[in-house]
Amino acid sequence: MGVAAHDPLLARLVQSAGFEMVAVSGNAVAASCLGMPDKGFTNISDIVDVSSRIAVAVDLPFLVDADTGFGNAMHILRTVNEFERAGVAGIILEDQVNYKKCSMIEAKHPVVAAEDHAVKIRAACLARRDPDFVIMARTDAAADHGLDEAIRCARAYAEAGANMVDIQILGTREEVAKIAEAKLPVPLKGNMDEGKRLWEIDFETLEAAGYRIASYPGVVRYTAVKAVRRALEHLRREGSTVGIRDDMATIKEFFGAVDLDRYMELEKEIFPSGAPE
Repeated sequence: MGVAAHDPLLARLVQSAGFEMVAVSGNAVAASCLGMPDKGFTNISDIVDVSSRIAVAVDLPFLVDADTGFGNAMHILRTVNEFERAGVAGIILEDQVNYKKCSMIEAKHPVVAAEDHAVKIRAACLARRDPDFVIMARTDAAADHGLDEAIRCARAYAEAGANMVDIQILGTREEVAKIAEAKLPVPLKGNMDEGKRLWEIDFETLEAAGYRIASYPGVVRYTAVKAVRRALEHLRREGSTVGIRDDMATIKEFFGAVDLDRYMELEKEIFPSGAPE
C-alpha cells in the first residue's frame, strides 16, 4: 500500500504512519507547486525537484508520476536518467497525448496509438542504468475507447518491457473482473483515488485480479485542502484559533514530524562547546 505525498514533510508523515511506499502524484505537484490543475502544466524540472527532495527526507521507496515522459521516445532517455539520479524507485509513463489531463477531470482523454507508447516504454527500459528501477506503463484508453482496448494497450506495454501496468478505470467490480480474466503478464497498480470507485473493492478481490500495489493519491491532498480551508474560515470568522486547537498539531508534534530531536543531538556533537551565536 502506498500513499501520495507532494513534499518532504508530507512524505515523512506517510513514512511515520507505517506505509510501505510513497508515491509522487503529478496532480498534487501541479496543485502545490503551481496552484494549477493537472493539465500538463508541470515540466520535468518541477517533478524531479520535488522527487529529489523527498528522496533525501525519507527511506521508503517511491514511484513518481512522470506524465507522458516529457517528450518523445528519445526524450525518455533523459527522463529516466534524471529520475534515477533523483533517487526514486521508478516512474509511471502514461499514454495520453502530451496535452494530458488528470483522469478525474470530466473531459475526453485522448491517447496515442498503443504502438507509439510501446516505443516509449522500450526506450525507458533501454535508458535505465539500474535494473531494479521500475518502469510502469499507464493506459488511459478505457475512458474514450473502452476497457477491451485498454487491456490490449496494457498487454502491448508489458510486452515492450514494462515491469507493471496501471489501467485507469472507474473501478467497478465488472471492470475488475474483466481485468482478472485478461491475466496480464505483469503486476498491476490500482488507483485508489476517492474520486473513483476502486477503493471500494476489498484487497482480496484486487489481489486475485493481479493487483499488487494499492496507491492512494488523493487522501493527503484532499484532507489538506479541506482541513486548511476549514481552519482559515474559522480564523477569519472568529478572529482566533480558539475552538480548532484540537484539530491542529502541537508545536511538539510539528517539530517531531521534521525530526528536530535528532538535529538537536547532532548539534551537540558538532558544537561540543555550544552552538555559535
